[in-house]
Amino acid sequence: MKRIWSMQQPFGQTSETLRETLGISPVVADILAQRGFRQPEEAIEFLRPTLLNLCSPFCFRDMFRVIDRLSLALEQKEKVLVYGDYDVDGVTSTALLYKVLTDLGFQAVTYIPHRQDEGYGLHSEAIERAAKAGVKVLITVDCGVTSVSEVGFARTLGIDVIITDHHEAPEILPEAFAILNPKIRDSGYPFRDLAGVGVAFKLAQALLQSLGNSEVGIHSEIELLDLVALGTIADLVPLIGENRIFVHHGLYQMKETHHPGLSALLEECGLKHKPLKAGQIGFLVAPRINAVGRMDSARVGLELLLTEDSERASELARLLTKENLSRQETEKEILAEAISLVEREPIPKVIVLSSNHWHHGVIGIVASRLVERYYRPVFMIAEEGEEAKGSARGISGYPVLEQLSTQAHLLTKFGGHKAAAGFSLRTEAIEKFRVGLNEQALVFEETLFLEELKIDRHVSLEMVTGRLLHELEQMAPFGFGNPGPILACKGIPVHSVNVVGKERSHIKFRFGSRGEKEGIAFRLGERLQELNSEARLDAAFSLDWNTFRGPEDVQLMIKDIQVEADWRERPITEGEKSRDVYQEVAATLDEPELEWLDWRKLQPEEWPLPSNKGRIWVWNTTGCEPCLQRWSDFLDKECPEEENPGEGLATLNVIPNKIQDEEESLGLILGLPLTEEDLREGLEKLRQIGVYRIAFAGFHTVHEERVRQRCGSLAREELIQIYRDLSTQAKKGNPFRFGSDSKITGNRQIALKIFEELGLIRCLGGTDEFALEWIPAQSKLDLDTSLRYRNAKEWLGRAIKFQRKLLEVPLDKNGL
Repeated sequence: MKRIWSMQQPFGQTSETLRETLGISPVVADILAQRGFRQPEEAIEFLRPTLLNLCSPFCFRDMFRVIDRLSLALEQKEKVLVYGDYDVDGVTSTALLYKVLTDLGFQAVTYIPHRQDEGYGLHSEAIERAAKAGVKVLITVDCGVTSVSEVGFARTLGIDVIITDHHEAPEILPEAFAILNPKIRDSGYPFRDLAGVGVAFKLAQALLQSLGNSEVGIHSEIELLDLVALGTIADLVPLIGENRIFVHHGLYQMKETHHPGLSALLEECGLKHKPLKAGQIGFLVAPRINAVGRMDSARVGLELLLTEDSERASELARLLTKENLSRQETEKEILAEAISLVEREPIPKVIVLSSNHWHHGVIGIVASRLVERYYRPVFMIAEEGEEAKGSARGISGYPVLEQLSTQAHLLTKFGGHKAAAGFSLRTEAIEKFRVGLNEQALVFEETLFLEELKIDRHVSLEMVTGRLLHELEQMAPFGFGNPGPILACKGIPVHSVNVVGKERSHIKFRFGSRGEKEGIAFRLGERLQELNSEARLDAAFSLDWNTFRGPEDVQLMIKDIQVEADWRERPITEGEKSRDVYQEVAATLDEPELEWLDWRKLQPEEWPLPSNKGRIWVWNTTGCEPCLQRWSDFLDKECPEEENPGEGLATLNVIPNKIQDEEESLGLILGLPLTEEDLREGLEKLRQIGVYRIAFAGFHTVHEERVRQRCGSLAREELIQIYRDLSTQAKKGNPFRFGSDSKITGNRQIALKIFEELGLIRCLGGTDEFALEWIPAQSKLDLDTSLRYRNAKEWLGRAIKFQRKLLEVPLDKNGL
């Protein structure tokens, strides 16, 4: 099926700013801009993930309550049950939390339900057995937020249930002792996309920070990150924000893991002691743990992650490989049969297949394979007598859970989200279910069922170099939410085409007039004849190293290749519409034009304000952070962190002179904007609410120290002092804890990030207080090699120059 190749236009000034500031290629600058990084400092935080940016676990509203209850359980030696799930996220969550609890001295036990016998989530029978075994506290991981009746049952048995979960919450929540889930209303946690293992880790952080002791060790948090990375990658949550930090550092930790079971599993996969990529973990490691949960019991995978016996770990790793091979064979058989069923007739808009001999544990994987092959929503159903269980996978723009709800009258149970779901129904209702879904699909546009390949950047073959690949690798780890960049060449010269592989199923290309670049297209062997006769082709690809030909040889990993691709321009989303609105400071906008008023030299009592104060908006730059306020809100609530709110601003409530057009809205740029970005943001926000008369008012002298703080720029002397403080503490003991007296100031946190970039420290964990490892410098260091330091210093210089311009440059009809 031929795909549409869609690509956005380059991002102009935004890309150019990123390129100049970060010293990167136009290709990578464009890709960063497309992915939402408009300012260099945003891009730097993305390119340099740091544990210093993790949120405190106590942001969760219920976390203090949880720690109080678990402290009591520890004191009274109560039995605590960690109740998990049978997928990789659930297994890693269970292993992680159990390890921390037992290390801290808790009487902890674990339980994971059997996929076939019990199914997902909390079960009353298991809760009843736990009560008889003396369990007083039950902690769910990766499940529980929908278990209203089961939690109620646990309460009647005297068990306090603490839910840690990340799934979408129902309107009515369980009456648990506490709930840690970033997706519930008012959870308090600022990042909602954590995996189940991410939530479990936040609880582990809180436990270690509150109840930790000398026996647990200062390395405890970082030594858990390999498990966090494994579960996060496997659960396909977006690799952005904290998930990106977890996976970036977790992959490094995984290379030298302290868990014998994970070490044995990596060795079984041929990955031990090698640099690791998220894709390798997702395709080689995670499926082995998932396989036992799908085919039999996930408790084997849990034992692997918990064992301290290296020989037992190797034995279990081999068993997981055997189970995975069995799963692959079962999957291959079901997939072949499913393809045969689909291709008997014209392919429908929605594929619904069923059989009485399919293994329910693998039909979800097969559904994903069919989506890849046909680009249609797929509903796979395993018939089990009069009952049937199904798994659904969707395509972009097709809301799986919503479409399932249209057939709710035929279903006995269903749940999931936009991209995937599970459901149950009576076997006799399957045909009506198939017809109903396809009738519902008629409401969608035909274009929904055309697959779109999103191209990140058009390049020439000459631009494909090792240097470009090195730059692109800084954007890793790649996965859902941060896909590996796809580049494309138009009319690329083809030197040679050959089939390779045992089954001759792959195609190897040599591109360029002399065959200087190699490309590989997997599972496209059947297209050899079509492609072999063409002198030029359009190719879409990612880049990787070809280690066979040398460490710096770049290989094109073909995603699609066509004689002439169907190129389309990708529409700009709402969030991107404001990009590059201004090409220079205060540039004239589209109609209606801005009207500029120069009140910079006027005293506040001289400002000709309209009498209708409801039409005045203030872009207030006099405080801690610039903000947009209504006039009345500004008068009632000045920024509490502002030390010098500006001379004369207290007289703003005097009776003003009237301006000519009282009905027209007025915008005040109040106070001297600290940076060019602050002014641009204010003008754009005023424009968005329809304000086109702009007055510059309340301007005073340049406050260099405030500008320095806003830009995050530390003087060399300040960095030297913090460096000495760290060195002094390291001499007393290394690793060491830093910031225990009080919360670390913003400047000190900036300094820590710079020192981490320079390789002088390693963060081992913590939030308000950090565990740090001191790494003595081997040679003299150049501060400018830190992206953060260099960018802040350059930003400071630009900002001060800009402020002086605001004070001195005349104002005309085009602005400043």
